[in-house]
Amino acid sequence: MAPKSKSNQDPYFKPGSKVEIMSDEAGFRGSFYIGTVVKATRTPEFTVRYEKLFEDEEGTKRLQETVNEFQIRPIAPREKKREFKFSEEVDAFHNDGWWEGVITEVNENGKFAVFFRSTKEQIEFVEEDLRLHREWVNGEWKPPLEGEEEKGEKEEVEEKGNKGSRKKKKLSEEDEKEVTKEVKRRVSEKVPNTKLVKPIESLKDVKFSKGMLVEVSSDEDGFKGAWFAASIVEPVGKDKYLVEYKSLRTEDDSGFLREEVSTMHIRPPPPQTVVVDLQDAGRS
Repeated sequence: MAPKSKSNQDPYFKPGSKVEIMSDEAGFRGSFYIGTVVKATRTPEFTVRYEKLFEDEEGTKRLQETVNEFQIRPIAPREKKREFKFSEEVDAFHNDGWWEGVITEVNENGKFAVFFRSTKEQIEFVEEDLRLHREWVNGEWKPPLEGEEEKGEKEEVEEKGNKGSRKKKKLSEEDEKEVTKEVKRRVSEKVPNTKLVKPIESLKDVKFSKGMLVEVSSDEDGFKGAWFAASIVEPVGKDKYLVEYKSLRTEDDSGFLREEVSTMHIRPPPPQTVVVDLQDAGRS
């Protein structure tokens, strides 16, 4: 007997149903893309057609593929109006899909800095491109919807000048040169001149004080090379400090994570972070 699948039990996944499809490709793993169920069988597999991913460079033939049942879910709900907060887990609409991240900055200009653990990137988003992160568990969304649901979920996403297949994401060598010029121009406009200072010979030469804002690097698999915002709680011996992270929380979500870290993994934060949209730069 064939194993039971969602198509046998769940009305959300009948042919023609709008769904979100989780990608398992390298570089896209964990992101969700809007599509439609084309075929549902008595096996745990579905044929789906994507809304904004295409098989050809011209963007005339929508990508169609077979996925496992654990890769699809209904279109996630979102509140009609919501005030996002620091450290909240969110989904951000980026590169034609929804990507899970955490809010690391709430800026005065109404934008939010979101850090993506999967790609180790931090990018700014407007409120309209964010939604609270939810999981589809046993036919229900966790956490449940808060208040009134927004009408017209991004099933018909806006054309943002990035229409095309996944193969088009990489810039050509000529475009990369233009983007580099544009990045340098924007940085020179936004970053004021600073006085030259004597370089630090070693991180061990740096003395960190209680309450000082710092960045801490991780040596865990999957996070090597990533730096996380934190503050110094207190020194705990020679060349070691107890730090409290600004966006990483404990497993039981009872508070922000604390741990002892060597000075080799601590650095002062950069004086200013300039976030540049490389795709916009490439088009300008």
